[in-house]
Amino acid sequence: MYSCRDKKQIVVIVCILLSSTLFSTSVLHAEIIASYTLKNQAICGNNKLIVVSSEKIPALLGYDIKHISLFKQTQQTWQKILFQIDPKDSKGRYIFQEHKKNYYFSDQDELIFNGKDVAHQFNHSLISSSKFLNNNTLIELKIMTHNNTEPMGWIYIALDAKTVDVNIKHKTLLNYNAEHDIIFSKLYKIGFSKKYPFLMDQFHWRLDAPNNWTADLTDTMKIRHKGEFLGLKVRRTQDDYSSKLTAVKEGPLRIIRRTKNHLKVLWKLKAPALYIDYVISEHGFVMDMMIDIPFNLSYFFNDLSTITTMDWNHLTPPKNFIIKATKEYPEMLINGIPSNNKQIFNHIKSNHFSLSDTIGNVNIILDVPEDFLIQAQLYLIDDVNQADPPENDQGQYGNIGFKTTGWENLSSHLYHLKFTVCVAR
Repeated sequence: MYSCRDKKQIVVIVCILLSSTLFSTSVLHAEIIASYTLKNQAICGNNKLIVVSSEKIPALLGYDIKHISLFKQTQQTWQKILFQIDPKDSKGRYIFQEHKKNYYFSDQDELIFNGKDVAHQFNHSLISSSKFLNNNTLIELKIMTHNNTEPMGWIYIALDAKTVDVNIKHKTLLNYNAEHDIIFSKLYKIGFSKKYPFLMDQFHWRLDAPNNWTADLTDTMKIRHKGEFLGLKVRRTQDDYSSKLTAVKEGPLRIIRRTKNHLKVLWKLKAPALYIDYVISEHGFVMDMMIDIPFNLSYFFNDLSTITTMDWNHLTPPKNFIIKATKEYPEMLINGIPSNNKQIFNHIKSNHFSLSDTIGNVNIILDVPEDFLIQAQLYLIDDVNQADPPENDQGQYGNIGFKTTGWENLSSHLYHLKFTVCVAR
């Protein structure tokens, strides 16, 4: 019923057993070996990019990814669709090295495809007469809506597809300019600091005219640390970091960009390496901060807090720039003038806010894992007359983001702290 490479036979046997119990998999036909119902894990909306964790498709584990294809079925016609597989290691970190001759789908990998490609379910009563089904072995995926109440549609994974006579026609979804470290999509363009490549320092909306963009709407992304080290008060900014771009992976659906960073704690003493992956897609990106702590921070630190923000550009401001937090909090105009409501914003315990202007909107979500014992609240300074050293930028115009506290509670572990940014017109 299922075949794979010799070295992975034990893995596959275990996976098939799991398929029949944990995932309620039913074998529908000799050519459709497994069917799974998956909650929609789309990034930034139903019809955007869908990311499926490999553990949700156990029948695919141990299979050579070079022999995998994805199809949708519309009006009794099979169409090959665009997809991407991004391997991960046992700690959930993306693997950038080129694949060896054979790379087998493992329980950490991610399968990515477009939500707009989710289509109809194949009529199982026609299986015996389907030439495609007679020539191919498939895994059926039923993708549910976000509220898990009804099917959004179906996708089919073909193993060793023998009938593949349709080329994938697609427009380039993302472009990467390596010389200037800039990434383009049909909606937006972002760029990164030359000196500190872990910081984004450009954001442009694409205008309707071809190759036409707004001015850069940002000053720069900022990071601030404050606390006590062995009883001494310390403050650190991005000027205390060393940062290096180490790898870029360009795929058809998303680009993954990694930096390796060190924070100078005191004198020449540097903290352990901080790796930051920007996982960038057509409709937004995820900033995955991987913090590998080799010791309990409370041994040396106390009262640690971090502020991560984006400071916008008052010289080329977005038009009608509006901020929105919780339902109870009023929408506010960002205009560089402080107010009581803007001070109240700094006391809101939340992991989400949104920004909008006349062209589009940006939603920002901070994902703090349960084992990450820090607390998050919103942060805003909107005062063009207030300096913010060490940068030389004039004032702070909509300097907005998150303040996180309780870092001294962390023990030895690898943590993932993720900022998800979704953009829409």
